Amino acid sequence: MGGLSGYEISVLSDKAAIVSLLATPGLERTPFQTPAWLDAWFAILQPSGFDCCVAVIRKSEGGQPLFALPLVRERCYGMTVLTLPDRGVSDYHSALVSPEFTPDRETMDRLWGALVAMLPPADILSIERVLPESAARMGIAHLMRPSRYSAHALPIDADFPTIRERRFDPSTGRRLTKNRRKLEHKGRLEFDFVTGPAALPELDHLLEWRRQRFQDVNDDKETAAQLAFYRHLVENGKLARIGRLRLDDELIGGCLGLIEGGRILLLAVAYNKAFANWAPGLLTLESCLAAAEEMGLAVFDLTIGDETYKQFFGADTVGLLELHRPLSLSGRLALAIVALKPKLKRFLEKAGLFELVQRLRGRTPAKS
Repeated sequence: MGGLSGYEISVLSDKAAIVSLLATPGLERTPFQTPAWLDAWFAILQPSGFDCCVAVIRKSEGGQPLFALPLVRERCYGMTVLTLPDRGVSDYHSALVSPEFTPDRETMDRLWGALVAMLPPADILSIERVLPESAARMGIAHLMRPSRYSAHALPIDADFPTIRERRFDPSTGRRLTKNRRKLEHKGRLEFDFVTGPAALPELDHLLEWRRQRFQDVNDDKETAAQLAFYRHLVENGKLARIGRLRLDDELIGGCLGLIEGGRILLLAVAYNKAFANWAPGLLTLESCLAAAEEMGLAVFDLTIGDETYKQFFGADTVGLLELHRPLSLSGRLALAIVALKPKLKRFLEKAGLFELVQRLRGRTPAKS
């Protein structure tokens, strides 16, 4: 344990201590760092052992936790990486930070340097997909760089018809109105949210539709693990919701979302391909937004990914931030090589050699 300017820094590796600390009330966090999310993550996605630590900054007087960074150790391309709990399910990352934690930049730089020096042996510290407000709260935004990922969200700042008129792409709005009317002529079209054990059949349909759609790129092992994780999260019923669009009680579209802190975050959307002509995926999202406005939520968050449909709904795009810090010579070399790749590509393109290199590697056929 180290001390600095009225603060104490420690790294916890005991499971009971970690679980207790991460459940500390009053720490600001994203929904992907809430107790309900982390409980499910460690129960399902970290089954082979609790290879986790939490770096903590506390007040020297009283020991109140002010900053907690949960990290797991992973092997990636021969490197040992310390990163936040993810495995493809967490859209945003953040430390857990008290509103009372407001060090100036110089103090934070010293705290951060001391914290990193106390981390367990690894090659790289990787913190990805951080919202700008989370980075500011953590006090390390100036140490981060722009990420290749973006977030997409709509503020729910008016009634639904007004949001629809102001935000939606006009042609998309007309298409949704037309398709909704056609489906309503076929039967009773309804949207609602369900959670808990009763929602598991709808979740299974939703994830199976997604599995079929992305079967060419899916990793079967990871897909199975993520299915188990989402089932655990939905069954618990505290955080996750299934939005379901039904025609005469038949599920034709659905979404998996989190409701937390005045916002709904959409993690997955899928639909029954038998109804593809009526765009049930887009109708599901439209219905979900209308329901969120009725519930008094403040933000409709379409999370990461640059799918075109997010533009159809007029979502605002925000660039995320990331930090990759070497912790060993191997890590320094690996990050240097990664940083060099774009420069090498630009050099080859300028020299007219990039297409030749690609062709020699078998990626593109020669032009006839």
